[in-house]
Formats: sequence, C-alpha cells, structure tokens
Amino acid sequence: MNEERTDLLYSAADAAERELRLTRRERRKRMEKARKRRKRRRRRRMRRVRMWRAIRSLRFWTRALAAFAVALMFAFWARFAYVYDIPAYVAPYLPPHVTAYVTVKSWWFGPPVIDVAAYEPDFGALSVSNPYDVLLQNMGTYASVVSHPRIVWARSS
Repeated sequence: MNEERTDLLYSAADAAERELRLTRRERRKRMEKARKRRKRRRRRRMRRVRMWRAIRSLRFWTRALAAFAVALMFAFWARFAYVYDIPAYVAPYLPPHVTAYVTVKSWWFGPPVIDVAAYEPDFGALSVSNPYDVLLQNMGTYASVVSHPRIVWARSS
C-alpha cells in the first residue's frame, strides 16, 4: 500500500516536473486546449439547463391554460346557456333571423344547453290557441331564456 502511494506521489511529482520543463509556447497551447474544453463543457451544460427550463416552462403554461379552460367551462356552465332549435312561433319574440344564441341565465348552475323544441307542446293531442304560452309553461323556471333573453352571442340564418 505504501509503495502504491509513493508511486503516485512520484508520478504526480514527475508530471509537475515535466510541466515545468515545457516551453512557453507548449504551455500556452495546453492552457488554450484546456480552456476550450472547459468552454465546450460549459456550453453543453448551459444548453441542457436551457432545455430543461423550456420544458418546465412549457409544462407550467400547459397546466395553466388547461386550468383556465376548465375555469371558463365552469363559468359557462354556471351562468350561461346555449339555446338552440327555436320553433318558428318563438321567432317574433327574438331579434330577427336568430336560429341559436348564448344568453345569461337568471339562475346559477342550471343546464348549459337548452333545446327549446324539447319543451314544445304536443300539437297532435292538444288544440293550442297560443303555443308560445304553453312552451313557456312547459319550460318552467327555464322560460326566462326565451321570454327575456340577455343575448351574449347569436347565430343568424
């Protein structure tokens, strides 16, 4: 064990002695080579760090946008309704040529999509004098999206 240690000491000492025997030009070349090697390693390390930062940033913004989308869907479900399939006899009570619209609901957390034709009276079984009134009666609490809509967006024919 002691022999190995002394050999290492001698080899380190020999290397130092050889280093001292180099000419100025050789020493400068070695130093330049070592500096270039350090610079390449540093550049590689910086590229790796930048890449991981970009990936972490991308993951953050992806999650942030997903959370924002979920919040928008929650807000739409809570306060807005998409009303479609509007019968012809309801058209006079709405702006002209509207076939579907998004409206602000007068209640919170109801159905976000309302098919008005699903609430139509059964014309085969009944003789209805005013189908609009029967439709409003069938819609119950949801009637305000047809009778007093606060339209946010409308699709026209």
